Amino acid sequence: MRLVPYAVNYQKLLGTSVLLLIPVAVANAIQPVIIGQVISLVRKEPSTYEFLSSNPQQGLYILQIMLLITVVIRLVLSGFQGFLVQKVGQKITADIRKDLFHHVTSLAVRFFDQTPVGKLITRLTSDVEVLGDVFSTGAIGILSDIFSTLVILGFMFYTQWQLALLLLFLLFPVSALITYFQQQFRQANYKAREELSMLNSQLQENITGINVVQLFRREKFNAQLFAKTNHRYVKQVDITIFHDSAVSATLEWIALVAIAGVLWIGGWLILQEQLTIGILSSFVLFAQRLFQPLRQFAEKFTIIQAGFTAIERVTDILDEPIEIRDKANPSYSLSNNYEFG
Repeated sequence: MRLVPYAVNYQKLLGTSVLLLIPVAVANAIQPVIIGQVISLVRKEPSTYEFLSSNPQQGLYILQIMLLITVVIRLVLSGFQGFLVQKVGQKITADIRKDLFHHVTSLAVRFFDQTPVGKLITRLTSDVEVLGDVFSTGAIGILSDIFSTLVILGFMFYTQWQLALLLLFLLFPVSALITYFQQQFRQANYKAREELSMLNSQLQENITGINVVQLFRREKFNAQLFAKTNHRYVKQVDITIFHDSAVSATLEWIALVAIAGVLWIGGWLILQEQLTIGILSSFVLFAQRLFQPLRQFAEKFTIIQAGFTAIERVTDILDEPIEIRDKANPSYSLSNNYEFG
């Protein structure tokens, strides 16, 4: 919610990017249906749509044109939509950085005596950059993946509800695993950014105070302190990488289980003459398409979690009270412009 006021400033761009999700998601979900119809038409199966089976040669041309249209829609609109959200993300990043700089420069000197400059630099640069990614890659990207998943599920139930239920039930353990690993990732990411702030702080202090360091012959001692902080930072980053990789590996295994389940149940239904090979082919593609946005969702959720960490750290600075105010020109900052409760 701390970022909503910034997003409102670019609501037209955000609205356009969200609307573009609809044709992209539909084009992505309809492709397995088209390919399944091609197989059914060639094999002259009863699952072939009537308007296609009346003239098989013409039906193949229609399906080829439809497939080409969906590919063009995905290539063009998804590229343009990605450009829009990246543009919004950069604009939001610039606005946050401007307000944060104005707020920091309005704080009392006592605050700077208590806060290492390296920590402030980290929060003004890398933390703010992460906040831009929350919108450009995270929030809109997650919305896109959720919408794509819902559209795919709709087409699946329309095509064959038994196989659709199988894939739907697999989403529940996937969601639970993603939630668990992402919570662990957020905790590790917060500690990693704290260690990075300490690393930058030590670097800044040693560079600006190099005369004192050399005067008291502290080069070796300070290098040991820096090495310990660097080791702690690398350790925390390794933990974040582990949890992030665990999500991807888990999704890969569940996607393979889903395809195996579709082939097993679908094969049994074919033997019972309750399913055609064309529909089974569509569901194999559906299984791949269903878990693709889930993988992307997990990656973007990682960005969101890193964004939560950055928001907490930036908020600590923005919530610092401004002790001296100009009556003619009240302090201008994010914390005073917007009330978030």
